[in-house]
Amino acid sequence: MQSHKRSVLTLTKWKALLGLAFLLPLAPALHAQQTTPRYKGLHSGVVGHLTFEGGLGVTAPASKTQNFLNPGWNVLAGGGIKFNKRLSLLAEWQFNRFGVPSSIAQNQAQVPDGNNHTWTVGIDPEFIYARRRRMDGYILGGGGFSRSLTSFTEPVAVYCGGYGYGYGYGYGYGGGGCTGNITVSHYSSNQGTWNAGTGLEFRFSPYERYKLFLEGRYVKIYSPRNGLPPGYDASYVPITLGVRF
Repeated sequence: MQSHKRSVLTLTKWKALLGLAFLLPLAPALHAQQTTPRYKGLHSGVVGHLTFEGGLGVTAPASKTQNFLNPGWNVLAGGGIKFNKRLSLLAEWQFNRFGVPSSIAQNQAQVPDGNNHTWTVGIDPEFIYARRRRMDGYILGGGGFSRSLTSFTEPVAVYCGGYGYGYGYGYGYGGGGCTGNITVSHYSSNQGTWNAGTGLEFRFSPYERYKLFLEGRYVKIYSPRNGLPPGYDASYVPITLGVRF
């Protein structure tokens, strides 16, 4: 009787071992199913090789350009191709808005204020030199075309209405009239540009493509020597926070 019980226990053990041996080859597949990215379509095929970005931030004039422009802000948009996990080629558009020092505006147009808008369009390769589970470090740079527009403005009284306040042209009821700016003169130039920079990308999840990035660049535009903003061979540093996927 005892011999029969031992035989039954031995058979049960062998069945358990055989079942475990059968499940072991399936373990990697089961693990892969658990860790498969939620949005699989964004990681494969043609779509998996596309990348897009958008961001905004602050921009500081560099070197001698500080004599012609005040700090401002920037907007960045772009898209491109991901060749692999480290190398991408981006087509980027960036808008920068600066103020103009009062001394420049008064000397050039005899008005108290001014502003500068600079657009850049270019092709910029991006290379990820360090990869971590949630964070990557990258460098990028390239060149293209830029357009710079400087406007000199003067404040004028305008009609603002609204419950009688500010009614008229500077002689309103109670709080007085409102003021606005009109463009007295403007100047534009078109030229080549190049940029180089570095940044960090932070993934929202290790299995998703969406990343938060923070980057800084040095931008050089070959603006003419005419004594007007943005100055001769202007340069500036945009610092941008955005999303890339």
